[in-house]
Formats: sequence, C-alpha cells, structure tokens
Amino acid sequence: MKKGHNIRVRFTDKMVLIGCTIAVVYWVLDSFVSIFLSSEGPWLQRILGSDMNEIWTRLIVLCLFVIFGSHAQFTINERREVAKKIERDRATRERFQRLLSPSLAEMVVSGQLLVEKGGVSRVATVMFVDIRGFTPMSENTPPDEVLQMLNEYFEMVVGVVFRHEGTVDKFMGDEIMVIWGAPVAHSDDPKRAVRAALEIRTELTIFNRNRAAEGKADIQVGIGINSGSLVAGYIGSTQTMSYSVIGDTVNTASRLCAAARAGQIIVSQETFEQMNGLFEGEEIEPVQAKGKFNPIRVFNVIGEKAPPTST
Repeated sequence: MKKGHNIRVRFTDKMVLIGCTIAVVYWVLDSFVSIFLSSEGPWLQRILGSDMNEIWTRLIVLCLFVIFGSHAQFTINERREVAKKIERDRATRERFQRLLSPSLAEMVVSGQLLVEKGGVSRVATVMFVDIRGFTPMSENTPPDEVLQMLNEYFEMVVGVVFRHEGTVDKFMGDEIMVIWGAPVAHSDDPKRAVRAALEIRTELTIFNRNRAAEGKADIQVGIGINSGSLVAGYIGSTQTMSYSVIGDTVNTASRLCAAARAGQIIVSQETFEQMNGLFEGEEIEPVQAKGKFNPIRVFNVIGEKAPPTST
C-alpha cells in the first residue's frame, strides 16, 4: 500500500516534467511525420518546420503542454496542502477536545485561541477532585466494574467541567485535575471553579442514586481549589507532549484536596477572597501542607447564596 502511494507521489510531483516530455514527444513525432511525408528541403528544416506557421504551431503546442503540466502540478500541490491542513486540524481538534469544552477546542483549531508551546506565567484556579476510599473499593470489586465505574464517573465530572469552560489537565487514577485560567482566562475563573465543584457534588448525588438502584456502593469525593500564579505550557518529550500547569499553586490545590473529607469542598484564602460573597462558606482548621512552614487558611464551601429578592 505504501509502495503504491510513493509511486503516485513521485508521479504527481513531476507533472511539469511530464508536460514537457509530452510536448517533446509530440514535436519529435510530428517532425518524423514531416520527414517521411515530405521529400523537399533539408532534413533539419523538416524537423524544425518548413515555414514559420508550422514552427509557431509547434511552439504553441509545446507551451500548451508545459502550461498544462504547471497547472496540474499547482492544483495537485494545493489539494495536497488542503488535505494536510484538514488532517492537522482533525488531530488538533481530537487532542484538545479531551481537554477543553467543544467551543474552546474549536477556537484553538480556528486559531482564535492561542495555546503557547513555551512556558507562560498565568494567574489561574486549579481544582482537584479525588474519590474517597477508592483503594479498598477497588480491592473488593472486579477490575472491569472498577474501570466501568471510573469511566462513568469521569464522564459526569468532565461534563460539568466543560459546562463551566474549565480545562481538564490530567487524570491520575481516581483523581482529576482541572484548570480555569489556562489556556483561556475569564474574569470570574475562581467563581466558575467553585460553581463546578458544587455542581459535581449535586450530580454525584444523582449518580449515587442510580448506583444504589443497581445495588452498588456510593462514591464520595473530596475537592480542593486554589488560585494563584503558575506556569502553563506544553510539558513532555519531543515524542509526546501535553498541555499542563506547574507551580506552588498546583501543589497547594492538591494538598487541599487531600485534606478534604468526603463531600467537602475546601478552598484557599486566595480563592475565597475572590468569591465576592456569592457563596456560603466557613473557615475551618488550617491545613499544614507539605513544604510550607505556616498552615494554610482554608474555607469549606457550603453552597451558593440565593440572589437577593427585590421588594
């Protein structure tokens, strides 16, 4: 299959040469016909043409064949470039649709949204969602059921994240990491993250209700959210790279998630101060994160406040 493809490529890459060859063949054949049919005049004159009209006719035909070859080569190259672009766009769309909501992925493909290949400093909000008690659950459940449960669970979580235009950074076993603020930023990224966390908790209730109807155990999660500066860009080797973020903001969000009990949404002080009083929250015992000398002030988010009613 590949050999046949290479032959076609070599053939189509030489359309100009093919056009010139056809023109030369025409000239030679026409000249030989003139030589055999005509006995008048020197043989060189019969090859080139007996008069100017015949010479010009042959020159025009030669030019037409060259123009044909050039046009065919140009058309083939254009079609090939379009096919390559379609394939690149398809690969880009497929890659980013795993990370971004469909609308944002389409913006990346069309060039409206630039995803930098180098490290770029960003102010973003990071959320970790982790299943509580997953290890004992997986030990007492057949592997195929565990995998099915994780796929259904992640389908639900990613759906919520995309509705709030977050970016799925990675899956780590039963844990998922999500970003707001990279590669695209909104003025209310911390609020989007908290709303997504609350919706995940609500959707999980429905998810567990369906599991209970099938005689399966509930799934409980802990959620940690932090906002701050980080570095965003492509990370990996030349053979495989992925878009991600790194920095203390990410590490702190991970520590908050680890400290959250089942059903808790713990946010840092940096995130809580940007919630503008739109959510009900209570300060809880500070978290002593690894690598930090001072404990981190944290808040447990209870829910979103109802909008004030006008009287």
